Amino acid sequence: GRDVAETLLGLGFRVRGWSRSPRFITGAECFNGRHELGEMLGACHMVCCLLALTAETRGILDSAAFAAMMPGAYVINSARGGHLVEADLLAALQSGHIAGATLDVFEEEPLPADSPLWNHPEVTLTPHVSAVTLVQSCAGQIAENYRRMKAGEPLLHSIDPAREY
Repeated sequence: GRDVAETLLGLGFRVRGWSRSPRFITGAECFNGRHELGEMLGACHMVCCLLALTAETRGILDSAAFAAMMPGAYVINSARGGHLVEADLLAALQSGHIAGATLDVFEEEPLPADSPLWNHPEVTLTPHVSAVTLVQSCAGQIAENYRRMKAGEPLLHSIDPAREY
């Protein structure tokens, strides 16, 4: 999320970000905690979800989130399918409150053939490719973690079970 925010700031966009815990990104308006989510969403023309999927963020893109967004907002979900309540998105699109969505991930993958998302005129689907793993960057990380494991050293990029990512 930070990389996307900083890229958009560099392109001159106004950026608001939300996270579970406090963050600071120079030039961005930062919000945190469930109590600030609606405030953050209320001034967004476009919402891009890049969150980790945790018990707290599952279903975060729901009817309450869509209602908090500006009329005509656009939604992008490139994180995890579990963030999006698909029925709530379809209702928000039907009402016209949400103008459209681009979805790269789905609760059920592959997306079932009978999903109304396939043919919705305001929805663009991509095949779970928003973050392609580059061999050039991951091979070195794998080798370094293998070396660390053999040496009994802490691994890089380990998850924190308490945070769920």
